[in-house]
Amino acid sequence: MVDLNDIRSRTTSVRDYIDGLKDKDKEKYLEVYNTYKLNSSVVDELKDYLKDLTLVVFGAAWCGDCKRAMPVIMQLEEQLGLEVLVFSKIKTAPLDPDHQWAVPPSPPEIDEWGVTAIPWLNFYDTKGNLVGTLIEKPTVKDTLEAEILYVLKNK
Repeated sequence: MVDLNDIRSRTTSVRDYIDGLKDKDKEKYLEVYNTYKLNSSVVDELKDYLKDLTLVVFGAAWCGDCKRAMPVIMQLEEQLGLEVLVFSKIKTAPLDPDHQWAVPPSPPEIDEWGVTAIPWLNFYDTKGNLVGTLIEKPTVKDTLEAEILYVLKNK
């Protein structure tokens, strides 16, 4: 179980995350956002599954999979009212063979939760219980929203 209020105090929304990116990165994210069309039938079904859930995401501007996923997550945030909390100051520790992530600036949860790749998406209920996890990119379904639905249906 996690303390979502504590996490809220140390994270941003997806919109604030993207708005805070440097111009070149922001342009890439917004290009995906402006051209991507969510699958409406999947979104309709997701409404029931995402109700009362909070999504906590680890992401970074340098991550290619984040550049594809975060704009889609922002659309879900906006269209479904999904609460998304983004840990965005993720940094690797390339000179430390014993640690994958540099903590800080990466939050301590990145090690505590066993994060191995980003974006790392954890879905929590209102009490802070983990409901589902999606790692990096879709592996079973064609789109991120369909993969999220698959993860939540098969929890």
